[in-house]
Amino acid sequence: MDNDAQQGGQGGQKPEKGSSLKLIMGWVGGATAVLGLIASLNGWFHIFDTHRTQRAELNAQMAVAQGQLKQEEYRSSVRSFGEILKTDRLYALALEGQLDAAMLWVDNFQVLGRDGAKAADVAGPLLDEIMPVLDAGFARSKGSRAADVQAHLGWAHWLNWHIAEREFGPAAEKNLRAALQLDKNNVYANAMLGNWMLQNHGNFREAVGHLNTAVATGKARALVREMQVGGFLHNEVDGARAELVKTVNDMRKNGEALEEGQKSRVVGFCYNPSVTSQTELAESLAAVPEDDAWKTYLWLDTGEGEDQTTQSLNRDFIYANLLEVSGKRAEALEKFRALQQQPKIKLYSFKKRVDDAVKRLSKG
Repeated sequence: MDNDAQQGGQGGQKPEKGSSLKLIMGWVGGATAVLGLIASLNGWFHIFDTHRTQRAELNAQMAVAQGQLKQEEYRSSVRSFGEILKTDRLYALALEGQLDAAMLWVDNFQVLGRDGAKAADVAGPLLDEIMPVLDAGFARSKGSRAADVQAHLGWAHWLNWHIAEREFGPAAEKNLRAALQLDKNNVYANAMLGNWMLQNHGNFREAVGHLNTAVATGKARALVREMQVGGFLHNEVDGARAELVKTVNDMRKNGEALEEGQKSRVVGFCYNPSVTSQTELAESLAAVPEDDAWKTYLWLDTGEGEDQTTQSLNRDFIYANLLEVSGKRAEALEKFRALQQQPKIKLYSFKKRVDDAVKRLSKG
């Protein structure tokens, strides 16, 4: 009984002071852990929210820069991408977007002088914005992308020489030819080098070959056509008129646009009865098959700035010459004689050419 009472007494003992302290410390530790977890979660949510806000701002900035690019506001786009890169200089989408904007700016480079400012003075600061973007882009690019960038670097150097008038030397040609070493069929290198050669009295046949290679790629068609038309127009090298007519004939057949002012300039260079010599006119008319030649002439001849009588007589004169060039001498003679009978023909400077054609064809 005593033993039982003793055991019972032991079973009802109060917890020792050390055990209570451990229990309390356990509660405190648990509470601290919970508070720490809450603090950690709050910090994580803050970081997440900050990151989400920054990402939203970045996306908004990118949308502005890309929108400017689509709207052909190239300078603004380059600058907008630059602002993004101040925050994250390695952001790939912004780097490549800025590079695209810079290259398109080069493709469409224009200088509008104001208040008597020289074009050279306006062009220089603009090219100073373009060049570093191209240099940095070339340093990180490879393959055909590197060739694209190097070709644009070459053209930027040409603009720096030709318009800004502050650079002389072989940099433009060297970059364009180096781009071809990277990619022999590169559309930009071929189109730009071909045009550069035509402007700088290079080998005409080589220039034509580069331009034809650019056309064959099917890429950057508007730029390629600009380089072709701009290079051949008003170029007095033998064959330039024929190549120009081939170009615009191809454009007509493919449904490509040509600005009205350019159409008028092509007509003046290739088909003007008062200015274009007989040899030059024959070159223009023989460049493509007869049917194409006539359709292309009509496509170009919008009659802008001419009265109806002048346009009609000019067209009759061109058609008569086309018949002669095509070997249809009898039909050509008939057309030239009909022109001779026009009452107003005597008022036009090409009347003598009509009389000469009648004499020439009558002998046959």
